[in-house]
This record gives sequence, structure tokens and C-alpha cells, in this order.
Amino acid sequence: MSAEIVSIEKPERSGSTGGPSRNSYQLSLKTHNALDYILGVVLIMSPGVFGFSDVPAARSTFLNLGFALIAYSLFTRYRWSIFKLVPLGTHMVLDVILGASLILAPWVLGYRPLISGGQLIVHVVLGTGAMLMVGLTRSKSEVSMVQEDREELRRAA
Repeated sequence: MSAEIVSIEKPERSGSTGGPSRNSYQLSLKTHNALDYILGVVLIMSPGVFGFSDVPAARSTFLNLGFALIAYSLFTRYRWSIFKLVPLGTHMVLDVILGASLILAPWVLGYRPLISGGQLIVHVVLGTGAMLMVGLTRSKSEVSMVQEDREELRRAA
């Protein structure tokens, strides 16, 4: 096991302009896996840290989504999970739903007037972060998948 958790790669420049390719930075599956658990804990802690624990709907949203993220991560077919039942693609869809839910919750659940602008930004930043992780994570079908990710998928299968 490597002591390095975060692994972001920048592929070589491509195209006639010499600029970076469309997906310049990518997360490994291992990094995405670690970030899932970190984000789950951040979501659970956010109501107290950002001062909206007195708004029941906001508190419940963050607690439920945080525990849900940790739970479905424990069931996903990747390194730091226990049960390895949920396919990676399903996990990614759940991440996008979680992110969109965080962003939309203040309006859908009607608590927008009860939180400050800064607290709304917490919703948007964490929701966008969850969805961005999906967009930045190397898919298992990419030709450029590194050997580490191939081995990870084989172990999880």
C-alpha cells in the first residue's frame, strides 16, 4: 500500500495547438475511493462546522447524504470497500445524484430562506465537487488506464 493517496495525472499535450487535451487532469480509482470517504465525513460534519445544524432540513440533508455516500462506497467494487457488490458505473451515477441533490436541496426542501449565502455556497461547492470527482475519474474503459487501476478492478471483481 502506498503512502500517497492523491494521484492526479496530467497526460501529455495533444492536438495541433499544443494545448492540453480535453481531460487534462484525471483521478485514479484509488484516489476517487479515498475522496468518497473523506467527502462523506465532510458532509456529516458540515452542519456543525458551517452553522446550519439548527435548520433541521439542511442538517438532515447533509447527514443523510454523508452516511449514504459512505454506505454505498462500502458496497462499491473498488479498493476500500467491504462488500464489492455495486458496479463502479452505478456508484458514479449515485455520486452525480448526490451532488445534484446537495445543490438543489435548499430550494426543493424549502429551507433556502433559513440559511445564509455562505451556507448556500457550501451546498454548491460540495455538490459540484461530488460531480466533478466523477468527471475527473478515469473510466475503466479508457485505453490509457494505468496498470494500478486495472489491478484494482481485477481485485474488486
